Amino acid sequence: MKIANVSYSLSSQPATLNEWQSHLLDEIKHFVDGGAEIILYPELFLMGLTDYFQGDLVHQMKEISSYVWSSLLPEIKKNIGTKNIVLCLGSGPRESAGKLFNSAPLFINGEWTFQDKLHLTPWETDFTGGTELNIFTFKKFKLAAVICFDVEQPGLALKLKEKGIHILLVPSATTDRNGSNRVNRCANARSVELGAVVLTSPLIGDSACDLVDHNEGRQGFFLPAQAVVSVEQEQYSAYSTDKKVIQTYIVDESLLLELKKQDSETKPYLQKDNDNITLQDK
Repeated sequence: MKIANVSYSLSSQPATLNEWQSHLLDEIKHFVDGGAEIILYPELFLMGLTDYFQGDLVHQMKEISSYVWSSLLPEIKKNIGTKNIVLCLGSGPRESAGKLFNSAPLFINGEWTFQDKLHLTPWETDFTGGTELNIFTFKKFKLAAVICFDVEQPGLALKLKEKGIHILLVPSATTDRNGSNRVNRCANARSVELGAVVLTSPLIGDSACDLVDHNEGRQGFFLPAQAVVSVEQEQYSAYSTDKKVIQTYIVDESLLLELKKQDSETKPYLQKDNDNITLQDK
């Protein structure tokens, strides 16, 4: 399984919306034609579209939501055709019932759907947090997308463990290396805890939009520390603050299935939780 991971930079936006869309369609087509089956973009990558819409931030986000869901996503679907892929288009505003959500558009099994961010950061004041974590089946595998701060939540990891997840996609947006390290260190732990391949994709670059004014980070690619895994456990891209970073990873599909088999190794993701354990203050 070939994976294309794109840390998009907001520092070098095209001059017009039409150019932006054309560049994105060409890039996605390039990945698909090159055999990529999973394509991941960063959190709030779609907030770069504020460059092309006027008004205050809330009005801009509503305009972005309308453009993305009514125009852009159908055009991408037409461009992809019948290819069986997963495309996580980072995240951006999605308006529903008068509320704005920070949502990841997901093209999977030939249709567009979405995953809302569940746990919001203090500066995401114009968004409403989601309430459902969606588990998708792609080929033989269970896949989920958790957006940035969501991957840092241990309780969410416990719920994912119950589902036997194989692939976890983590679009993120962090303003500094501390934030990027938090996301990547938690993603690495999730890989061990869940027996899954976990990928992080950070937003980078600078924007006139206050919500995403400065972004930096590095991608992470993580696999569980098990004997069946023959690749490096931790793979990071270089840190970047202003230039797009594209990494390609190859995952052996049989490895993902083998990880879920019980054997003599300690596998925390196959261990049943012990509800009899109590905490004692001493």
